Amino acid sequence: MSTLTLEASPGLVEDRSVPAPAGARRESASPGLGRATDPEVVPMAKRRQHSAKYKLKILAEIDATPGKTGLILRREGLYSSYLAKWRQWRDEVSMQKKPTSENKQMHNEMAKLKRENARLTLELQKAEGIIELQKKASELLTLMSQNANADG
Repeated sequence: MSTLTLEASPGLVEDRSVPAPAGARRESASPGLGRATDPEVVPMAKRRQHSAKYKLKILAEIDATPGKTGLILRREGLYSSYLAKWRQWRDEVSMQKKPTSENKQMHNEMAKLKRENARLTLELQKAEGIIELQKKASELLTLMSQNANADG
């Protein structure tokens, strides 16, 4: 059993599926021979994003014409796995609790009460500050009157 080693040779890499004829010479890589001028591949493909309106439009079209699903998917360049995900998304969105007039009234009343609570809390802090100031002023006046009585 023999062991073969492969070494990279500089130059053009040929298609090795068809053996080259004996004595054939390797062609140089030049743009004039039908090769791509820029063989660089984009490192990361850009992810497609579809709007909610587009998803709903496609789902409605597919639901309206059940036998034409494959045709619609090919026309739009979509995968069938998208349909399952989009239907699940549509069901989740439709299941979310939509605000009713009763909920809106409760929400509005709650917001009003929170605003009033914040206003009253601020008023209470101001009143407590004034009371503290009055206590200190009273103590200061008491000390000053005691000092005046002791001196005079």
